[in-house]
Amino acid sequence: MSMRIAGAAIAASFRRWTRAQDATEVLAAAGVGPWWVLTSVVLVLLGVVAWAPGAGDLFGVSPAQGLLCASPMLINGLLFSAAHRRRRHIETWGWLWLLLGVSTLHFFLAAMMAMSHLQGASVFASLFLFTTAFHGRLHRVTPRQPFVAVGTAVALLAALPWRESPEHLLLFAVIGPASLTAELYLGTFAVTHDRARAQAERLRAAMQAQLLERQEKDVDRLSRALGEIIGHHQELDTALMTADSAADLLSLLGNQRFGPGRAEFDERVRTLTQSLRQVRGMVEEIRAKGRRSMGSEPEPVELPPLLENVRASMAVRFPDVDIQVAVEPDAPPRALMRGGATTLRRVVENLVLNACEGDGERGASRVSIEARVEPLSGRLEVVIADNGPGFPTAFLNVPAEELYTSKPEGTGLGLYTSECLLRASGGILHRRNAPDGGALLRLYLPREYS
Repeated sequence: MSMRIAGAAIAASFRRWTRAQDATEVLAAAGVGPWWVLTSVVLVLLGVVAWAPGAGDLFGVSPAQGLLCASPMLINGLLFSAAHRRRRHIETWGWLWLLLGVSTLHFFLAAMMAMSHLQGASVFASLFLFTTAFHGRLHRVTPRQPFVAVGTAVALLAALPWRESPEHLLLFAVIGPASLTAELYLGTFAVTHDRARAQAERLRAAMQAQLLERQEKDVDRLSRALGEIIGHHQELDTALMTADSAADLLSLLGNQRFGPGRAEFDERVRTLTQSLRQVRGMVEEIRAKGRRSMGSEPEPVELPPLLENVRASMAVRFPDVDIQVAVEPDAPPRALMRGGATTLRRVVENLVLNACEGDGERGASRVSIEARVEPLSGRLEVVIADNGPGFPTAFLNVPAEELYTSKPEGTGLGLYTSECLLRASGGILHRRNAPDGGALLRLYLPREYS
């Protein structure tokens, strides 16, 4: 029974670790191109160690020995990168495969450190320390999810029997704890930084939503005012034409009555004519500006990468929540949002955050994000469903502007921010409770038509 409980705890910790990973960053670092570059670097390194002048006295490692230690790493890495070449996600088996690949890389460096003479071993010790520190940050290694660190420890133990002399034990005794400490420290720092950045983005989104709401009201009032002016342009044109005709008639009558010598009268008529032309020019300028300010063009946004970025960001903050993203097989058209991808990401992040936090006492353990094209209207639809406590019945009909929240320390800004940003782009947010429990949110977004 105790073994079963321990196994379940390790499996749960592994799931939390995979959700905390930035799959996009990991896939970029483990792509086919980077691995070919690494293969070239390793082969050059082995050549330098074997044949460079003085390398034999410094390292004393044969090319066959180095290639034997590097082969598992290179073969594993190239196969992994080829298998994930067109993938945007890494499945559970992929993360296990990745752990194996990282461990083989650490074993290669540790083995080279063990087989080299003591002076040359210090060079590989520095490379080993740098590599483990980089992997600690990249893979978010923490004391609660030390899977990469465990692989590093195994690699050190596996390389230790290859040591050239007893003095290498002291080097391993120093580099081993130092590398594990660097992995855990930089991994913990990266997780803390991710959480702080997510919190800062949430606060910035709330402030931007309030500013956007005020700007939207100001633009609406200005648009209505300009619309009224433009609506009366016919009356303005008629009045200006009448004034022009009156000025021309006044000039003619003045010449007949006073003769051509009345310079002061002619000057006043010219001033009146110029003023009327200036008024006509200002009316035309207002009309043109009014038409231009009726609304700015929204920006197209690709949904699949945006939703995956939201999943990765929220997984860092809520490693216990299983967040899944599903996009219909045929890639949906792009959404049109004012503010572009930044605005839409803040909308989705706010809603997923509310699902994960729940009512403050109980949050969701599973959140799904699905994107598709609505069959009837053709609009883009993003559905966010969770298995949390759902909305209180009294809250379903409460406007988001009232900043209602069921959380003891909540502000109600998340839902309000999302609705403000959606309305500014012509989108709609529907909220209700699912029949089998949990909250169900539907976002209807304007789409790009080819």
